[in-house]
Amino acid sequence: MLALTISAFLVVVALTSALALADCWVRGRYVFERLKQERDLLNAGFVPVAQPVEQRVRQAVRFDALATPARLPAHRLVAPQPRLSPLSLTDAA
Repeated sequence: MLALTISAFLVVVALTSALALADCWVRGRYVFERLKQERDLLNAGFVPVAQPVEQRVRQAVRFDALATPARLPAHRLVAPQPRLSPLSLTDAA
């Protein structure tokens, strides 16, 4: 009984290995064909262009979001003062 169980286990492992190797072979063949196509296009003078999905522009990070007192320049450490507008003589009365 033990020999039959070990034999069945080895058969399952062998089948799994064979299927994995066949899968890798099929995928590798497909990738190799694609590489040959790209090589032929490059040799013909075509320039590869990335797909629009692959072109990601990084969103700008606001300075204030990263600013801590240690990182702020000296002129930013002082609290902003409100601007005073000059009074005219007519407003003073």
